[in-house]
This record gives sequence, C-alpha cells and structure tokens, in this order.
Amino acid sequence: MKYIIDSASPEEIREAVELGAYGITANPSMYRNNRQAFLPFLESCSSMEPSFLTGEAMGSTLEEVEAEVRKVQEIDPGIIIKLNFSPNALKLCRRLKKRGIKTAVTLIFTVSQAAAAISAGADYLFPFIGRSDEYGLDGLKLIRDIQTMVDRHGYPVSVVAASVKNLRQLEEAAVTGVPYAAIPYALYRKALEHPLTDRGIRDFERDWKAAGQEG
Repeated sequence: MKYIIDSASPEEIREAVELGAYGITANPSMYRNNRQAFLPFLESCSSMEPSFLTGEAMGSTLEEVEAEVRKVQEIDPGIIIKLNFSPNALKLCRRLKKRGIKTAVTLIFTVSQAAAAISAGADYLFPFIGRSDEYGLDGLKLIRDIQTMVDRHGYPVSVVAASVKNLRQLEEAAVTGVPYAAIPYALYRKALEHPLTDRGIRDFERDWKAAGQEG
C-alpha cells in the first residue's frame, strides 16, 4: 500500500514528500484551516511532481463544477479531479472519462455508492473509514467489501482508504489489498515509529562506535 499525504500544510507536505509519500490530497476544510488559496496550493504541489495529486472541482451546478475542472486542468492536466459523491459527480465522471481526464470520487460510505462511481468511470474511490465508524458503521468492513468487489470483477479502479484515524485501521486496510491510503501527517510519522526500531538503532550505533568504525 502506498501512502498519500492528506494535508494542506505546505510544511507537512514537503516533509512527507521527502520521506517518500507517493502523492498529495487535501479537502476544503484543510484549505480553510491552513489558510491556503486553492489554485495556488495546487500549483505549489504540482511543482513537486508527485505521482498522485488531486484537485477539487465543486459548484452548485454541473456547469460550475466543469468550470472548476478547467481551472485545475490549466495548472496541470495530470491532476486527478476529485469529486464529492453526488448525481452530478457521476455525470461529470462519465464526461471526463470520455476526455481522458482521471477522476476520484470521495465521500463514499456504501458499496452501492462505490459501484455507482465505478459504473460512471471513476478512476479512484475514496471510502471513509473513520467517519463511517463515527456514524456507527464498520469502516474497515466497507473498505474490505469494496476492494473485494473490485478484485472479483477486475474493475479498472483503485481504492484509496480515506479518513484513516489510527495505525490499526491503516494496517488492516493494507492487508485487504487496498493500494493507497490517504493519511494525515501525524499518522504518517507514527507509522514510521516502533520502540524496537529505536532500540535497535541505539544498539547498532553503540556497537559501531565500539568496533572503531566511526571516523
């Protein structure tokens, strides 16, 4: 499973990319909380040349959303258009598929929503684990069921585990075969840590010095 940094903090994104993050994604709440203007933020992220970068397309009408798509495409035609699940999003997925523009559908909470997005031509699905749990649902089961459906039918779509809140959710999502996880910076760093790793580093550094290898 490849990690995608889920953040609108330039500092967190730069550090995660240096650590090997495969891609970058964010959402409107993150833009607001980090005081990031959307299009300049995308331009900055695009300059890092990540393998995966999403950009929102939002609006009250289909025409407004399409206008936002054009703005994102002007920055970088390789940016994946992220759409909030809705009937209009499905319509736009179908249109953009014909134009060769990749899409990601987010705010997915059921297998039937995932199936609808697949039928419309979405390239990526963002099912939410943590938010599902908060609503009394089983977020990890949702991820497993969607990935099973994709694998069983060989659908040309990738699942991105989203709203991942802790290491247990992250690791259980990984073993289901989900290819990507969108995770916050704090969880990214936590995923790199283990007390036995820290202890091993200290032991090896001590023995390296004792063996006269330094200098």
